[in-house]
Amino acid sequence: MGIAGRPKIGPLTSFRFFAAIGVVMCHFLTGPDSGFGQDSRFHLVATYGSMGVSFFFILSGYILTYNYAGTPERSQSINVRSFWWKRFARVYPLYLFALLIDIPINTAHSIAVHGAYGAAIRLGPTFLTNALLLQAWCSPFFGGWNPPGWTLSAEAFFYFGFPSLARRSAWIHRGGWKTAIAKSAGLLFLGAAVLGVADWWAAQLTAKAIQSPNLIYFLQRNPLLNTALFAMGMILCLAEQRIRRQGARASEWLNAICGIGVVAGFADIALNHAFTRGPRTFFGCLFFCALIALGSAGGPVWFLKVLSWNPLVLLGEASYAVYLLQFPLFDYSKQLWTAAGLGKIDPSAQSNLPFYLVYMTVLIGVSVLVFKALEQPARSFLQKHKPWSGRL
Repeated sequence: MGIAGRPKIGPLTSFRFFAAIGVVMCHFLTGPDSGFGQDSRFHLVATYGSMGVSFFFILSGYILTYNYAGTPERSQSINVRSFWWKRFARVYPLYLFALLIDIPINTAHSIAVHGAYGAAIRLGPTFLTNALLLQAWCSPFFGGWNPPGWTLSAEAFFYFGFPSLARRSAWIHRGGWKTAIAKSAGLLFLGAAVLGVADWWAAQLTAKAIQSPNLIYFLQRNPLLNTALFAMGMILCLAEQRIRRQGARASEWLNAICGIGVVAGFADIALNHAFTRGPRTFFGCLFFCALIALGSAGGPVWFLKVLSWNPLVLLGEASYAVYLLQFPLFDYSKQLWTAAGLGKIDPSAQSNLPFYLVYMTVLIGVSVLVFKALEQPARSFLQKHKPWSGRL
């Protein structure tokens, strides 16, 4: 979570694990056939888990700004080529691994749906667009490949634009700090509103069964629209650091305000109250901003200490694998479960609770192993062997 000269922030790494588990719960434990009533608290928690992707995008903008653009001087001196290569080394090896192990699953599914000829003309082009991280731009590019991979397509776009965005965000450092914070708060609310309106619109189209799959795909996945989340993370980081530089009192006020926002978010779940889509996205984005600010280097000491517990940080580091491997491992786990004579898995989560418990355990365990054995070594190798250095 840090680079040379910048201390790591353990809580922000730990948060990633809970966000990834929330996304997994949403994918497999919600819906009309999940076995959990829509009025149950479990269903509410799992439904809110879908917002884990928004959290990842905001956190990505925050962390990159923290590491590379915390001051005007640093934002103006980003080595663009080195930055892009480090991001490639960070995300692509595991992304490609998840895509490759999805080949047997998606091939079998495509043949079953489109026939051998239909699958043959679809699989190659869509695999290529996924390998090139282009699938988030247009729904035909997706082709059914590992579903969470679309977020890496969006992240690639964010990384491409980050050096330029960082230079253009330097205004937060200048002028009176209260004016800068007021403008930053306005932009955060605006970003949350834009995403809320887009989510509400997509929900209306879905509810009315309007046949606009490309428009719904755009409203939910297009990188241009989701850049609002990434930019929110950047603005949050710069504004939060500007406040904390004003002294202990300003920092305490920030923690108090963010603490109220976080408590309100958890109270919403405790009271089993579900916002409709749109308002849920709006308030969820603001909740994530408050949570990230509390988990930053200037947050409450006790909060930072609890969430910096080494096992939690390790799980957070493995959360990228949890997120990317959830679908391939789910499909392979179902096949192994049935082959072992333990029963056929149907959509009901409650009737198959033992399977889901085993699946989650395997997913977390395999993700930690993949992080240690593949993700870390591949990242280290690529970062040390840049293609322009002649050492590859």
